[in-house]
Amino acid sequence: MTVEDSDFRTRLAAEAARVRTGLGRSDLLIRLFDFLLECSLAGRAPKEIEIGQEVFGRGTEFDALQDASVRVYAHRLRKKLDEYYADKPAGTDRLIVPRGEYRLKLADATMAADLAEELAPVPQPALGEGRRGRGNGRFWMIVGLFAAINAIGWLTYFNMRQPDVAAERAAQTAFWKPLSDSRQPTTIVTGDYYIFGEAPDKDQVTRLVREFSVNSREDLDVYLMAHPADRGRYVDVDLHYLPVSVGSALRDLLPIIDAGIPAGGTRPAVMTMSQLPPTVLKGGNIVYVGFLSGLGILRDPLFGASGFKVGDSYDELIDRKTGRHFDSDWGVVSDGKTPHRDYAYLASLPGPNGNHLLVIAGTRDAAVMQAAEIAADQGQLARIAKKAGEGAFEALYEVHTLGNQNLDSELVLARPLRTAGIWQPNQPAEQNFPDQPNAGHR
Repeated sequence: MTVEDSDFRTRLAAEAARVRTGLGRSDLLIRLFDFLLECSLAGRAPKEIEIGQEVFGRGTEFDALQDASVRVYAHRLRKKLDEYYADKPAGTDRLIVPRGEYRLKLADATMAADLAEELAPVPQPALGEGRRGRGNGRFWMIVGLFAAINAIGWLTYFNMRQPDVAAERAAQTAFWKPLSDSRQPTTIVTGDYYIFGEAPDKDQVTRLVREFSVNSREDLDVYLMAHPADRGRYVDVDLHYLPVSVGSALRDLLPIIDAGIPAGGTRPAVMTMSQLPPTVLKGGNIVYVGFLSGLGILRDPLFGASGFKVGDSYDELIDRKTGRHFDSDWGVVSDGKTPHRDYAYLASLPGPNGNHLLVIAGTRDAAVMQAAEIAADQGQLARIAKKAGEGAFEALYEVHTLGNQNLDSELVLARPLRTAGIWQPNQPAEQNFPDQPNAGHR
């Protein structure tokens, strides 16, 4: 249906009036929304330069390559729309901003397939592509190595053996049974991290950078807007990485998940957190595996229910009731012979739509591997259930490590979660997190 159709324009305007109140207080975001609505009702999609001039007050000298304002706010608008519709019934009209375009589009139930395609991540060429010289071969070998390491975890999934008796028994514990009892699909989500390239001579990328406040290409655009001297030095190479512990954790967990699939059921999908759209969070069960710092869109509801808050970094958890600090000492210089301390974390909580979420996480690699071993141990799961009950809960283990190897662990606490209201829209944040702007770094 085209925007020239009067019924479509009426529906578009009506839906826009409902959505506008949920966009928050950002004047620029609302001005962008209003401008895109005006253009969409007129049946046209404006160019980036026009938006820069009309919405952001840029002059005729506006250079989209140097000024990322339009792209950044378009990304924020997409996220706001996703958040607005996260708790709305499936099949209702919704507004989207198609990727690669600057217009509002009205999607209904008959356009679900198109919407899913538009919400999927779209590979894009890296900034600065075409400027890399022949001396960049080593850099791309490193990129290839990252890709190979990340593939190990997925290969585990497709080559694992048939579920054994221990896996079948674990699948029937209170922790795992909500998945086998559910008719909704399950998705395994791994916590991944965005990294970008550094080109000191603004021509050739020589190393990869992980900055904890830069978690997407849009965040990099925001950073470069605030630090124009780094333009050309820091470039997007469209790359994410997984912690090495994820592959080991999946080896322990996948047989259990596979054992819990009912006859004729579908094997779970596997995706990274950076690929996870809010529609999956609403429409199925999720098993998260990774660092506590990689929780993504699961972070706020989880810590809204948790008795913990995050300290100055995700390596520090603070008990809200007692004030006790649980600090990982992974960063202490080690002689390779002295054990250190990490923390493994498990949680089970209801999702927003009758679905279920399981979190198997840790402060660092050894803790993630230990969390997976605990989640695969019928005896440990029974011990947690005895202390926390069989409903929504969280459990924290102190893990003794040697390098990246987990030696053993001790249950620190297990308790019920406070899940009331965690999925209500526009809930105030319980805390500032280390990877939020102006919140500090790990």
